[in-house]
Amino acid sequence: MSITVVAVLTAKPGLGPGVIESFREVSPLVHQEPGCELYAAHLELDGDTVVMVERWSTRADLDAHAVGRPLARLNALNTDLLERDYDVWFLDNIPLGDPLKATVPSSTD
Repeated sequence: MSITVVAVLTAKPGLGPGVIESFREVSPLVHQEPGCELYAAHLELDGDTVVMVERWSTRADLDAHAVGRPLARLNALNTDLLERDYDVWFLDNIPLGDPLKATVPSSTD
């Protein structure tokens, strides 16, 4: 069963677009990591909060991502841009209702 991750990054005022730029650099590398099914950035409308929605094939793949070079690079790029550490949630999908609308799709669906 794949693992869905939601990471919330709170940028300093006005620096949300800079955080998105760091993801623009790193995302292609993360997309190549084993087990990466989804790694998608979202910027709050008129705000500075970045929300990453991720999906990993296995816990081992997620754990490897957590200590990998792309994430280390991302952390280095964001050192001076964030108000605080990331908030991260590890989630199990609970499909309810329409199966096409009730789950975060992945590249393997």
